[in-house]
Amino acid sequence: MKTLLLPKLLAGALALLLTITIAGYLIFLRPIAQPWTADPARLFNHGSIGNETSQGLPYWIWRVLPQMFPEHLPGRQDGYSSLGLFWEPGEELPVGFSKKTIGIIPRVSANCAFCHQSTYRLHPDEPSKLVVGGSGGAVDPQGFLRFLMRSGVDPRFTADNFMNEITAIYDMPLWERALYRYVLIPLTKSALNDQAKRYAWMDSRPNWGAGRIDPFNPVKFYNLKLADDHTIGNSDMMPLWNLSALKEGSGYALHWDGLSTSLEETALAGAIGDGLVSNAYADTKENLARIDDFIRLNQPPPSPFSTTLKPGDPFRVETAQVEAGRAIYRSLCAECHEPTGARYRTVIPAGEIGTDRHRIDMWTAEAADRYNHYEPGYNWGFKAFQKINGYLTNELTGLWLRGPYLHNGSVSTLRELLNPPKERPSVFYRGYDLVDAKNGGFVSQGAEAERVGWRYETSMPGNGNEGHAYGVDLSNEDKENLLAYLKTL
Repeated sequence: MKTLLLPKLLAGALALLLTITIAGYLIFLRPIAQPWTADPARLFNHGSIGNETSQGLPYWIWRVLPQMFPEHLPGRQDGYSSLGLFWEPGEELPVGFSKKTIGIIPRVSANCAFCHQSTYRLHPDEPSKLVVGGSGGAVDPQGFLRFLMRSGVDPRFTADNFMNEITAIYDMPLWERALYRYVLIPLTKSALNDQAKRYAWMDSRPNWGAGRIDPFNPVKFYNLKLADDHTIGNSDMMPLWNLSALKEGSGYALHWDGLSTSLEETALAGAIGDGLVSNAYADTKENLARIDDFIRLNQPPPSPFSTTLKPGDPFRVETAQVEAGRAIYRSLCAECHEPTGARYRTVIPAGEIGTDRHRIDMWTAEAADRYNHYEPGYNWGFKAFQKINGYLTNELTGLWLRGPYLHNGSVSTLRELLNPPKERPSVFYRGYDLVDAKNGGFVSQGAEAERVGWRYETSMPGNGNEGHAYGVDLSNEDKENLLAYLKTL
């Protein structure tokens, strides 16, 4: 009897284990596809990049975090808007967040649009306008990370407190209450505590600040398993506009330091840096491909600076000045910044360009090699990562919306970019989205810019405003003419 009973017990145990495994997968891990959208801009703003399983917050935890821990948000502490994110009317989430159901629980994660969005205003009394795929002039990725980490270690991060906040606005079913109270809230707290340890290196560097990110040090230290080399990669987010020329095999470089020559690989690497893992890639390929297609064709709004406006309009530029400035641009700038130029989307050596080199030193040959051989056992297909000692020359589409200028956003306006480095402001404020009609770029001085913006000091490591001395020796008249033309781009 005992001999016959043992196999039955083993079979029963295996069946139970299999049932538990399947149930666990269905409850916690099985991805449910997002509703399909034909709107490529909406896909970019809210589409999944496959990081919900590893980085996603259960929806109701994400929903109540700002009201539970407002003091851990930056600036005005106005919910997720405090992070510089744009909230479109009628949308459940601000631009830059996706919502996807994993198992039976909706989760929220940051996506590409978190960093690549902009807003602008032409006049102080008008509402901000969203620019899809913009240069992230006001968004604060580090503020979001620190908000999550500080909330996670806050002693008020308890199941009782969360359930009180959630059930005050949502009549949660009993099964969901139990799942949140006993599983999701404790797991989220543990994950945020782990994240705090993972990003502890940030405390030894200058803050990123509004509109900036250290994009690859997190990847180096976590994904690529490289030791902390104490480098500083703080740099502006690049806008995703007019990239149709970046066809595979073109040889054109991407990122500020030209670290890759493939747009597809760059987008995929960005998703990996935000939490995409190999077992979620199959469900994400279509979204990433459609996002690639969108950003190749995406365009910024046309410049408000025009020769056809009425005299006295602050955005009027004179025809004679624009035409004279165009001629100067063709002789001085087009070689690097026009698609027909010999140095277009190439990397200018650090010794020639002369700008702050911290961003260059952050990316290493070893990091490039490890990314090209990323995750043994899974073929991501990476082959385009490289290490070059310089900075990229890129197109100037939407230049009026790209301020502040240079790779680290260290020069406040186009006018200042034409001044010798020693004459450029050493302190200004970034993140105020009012267009500077006089100087090109955004208003960066004055009481309102100081109230809304983030204080930028060029004396901080990584924030240097030296270099790019092209045009600084022009006459004042030629500078005004060139500025008039640059505003129209």
